[in-house]
Amino acid sequence: MQTIRDNELPENPRVRANPLSALLLCFTIPIFFKGRKKTLDERDLYRALNEHKSETLGIKLNKAWNEEIKKKWLKNKAPNLLSAVIRVFGLPFISLGLLLFVLEMGLRVTQPLFLGRLIDYYANQSNKDDEYTVYIYAMGVVLSNAMNVLLRHPYMLGIQHIGMKARIAVCNLIYRKALRLNRNALGGTTIGQVVNLISNDVGRLDTSIMHVHVLWVGPIEIFVVAVLMYKEIGVASLFGVAVHCAPTSAYA
Repeated sequence: MQTIRDNELPENPRVRANPLSALLLCFTIPIFFKGRKKTLDERDLYRALNEHKSETLGIKLNKAWNEEIKKKWLKNKAPNLLSAVIRVFGLPFISLGLLLFVLEMGLRVTQPLFLGRLIDYYANQSNKDDEYTVYIYAMGVVLSNAMNVLLRHPYMLGIQHIGMKARIAVCNLIYRKALRLNRNALGGTTIGQVVNLISNDVGRLDTSIMHVHVLWVGPIEIFVVAVLMYKEIGVASLFGVAVHCAPTSAYA
């Protein structure tokens, strides 16, 4: 089996990408053009970013885990792996949560409000808004849609990166723990259990982290939209919201 060392691969273009290129993901364009000309193979891959390497992530999580052990040992409590993971990835995770809140509440909710005002200006002859106010409404529709497109993909990429890095760090921690176990402890553990722990249990970090922010942003957004619909339509809108919130997927 042919192996390729990390130093044999080209540098990751994300390292030298400017902020605008990183926001618009322009640094990924060359790999698409290369893929049009030929079938991509292992040598066309880029070097892993230092922040994505198992060694880097493992050192950070292992340090946080040791601090968690010492902290809980003084309180005579069992250490919590989730606390260590939050200590390492909590700040960027919270930042992305605030970004999602701005996307959903500041852009997605305001866009129909601007659009409604714009339609009302042309549909209602008694509308007293001046021409410049209508320009603001039109600009609000365009900018809210454009900003949503520009920020939505960086958010998804960032939240998936956090899930990936958390999974890699936890796998590294499991590997470090396995190396410290004696033969008697390893004797009661099968290879299948280790594989299942890494592939299934730890692998769920990728998908679960993606949906955590939706759990608190979603209800707030539903409440705000329900209030706006109630002001426009009345009680009839609440029936639509109730049907939308019904857990029909549980019976699928």
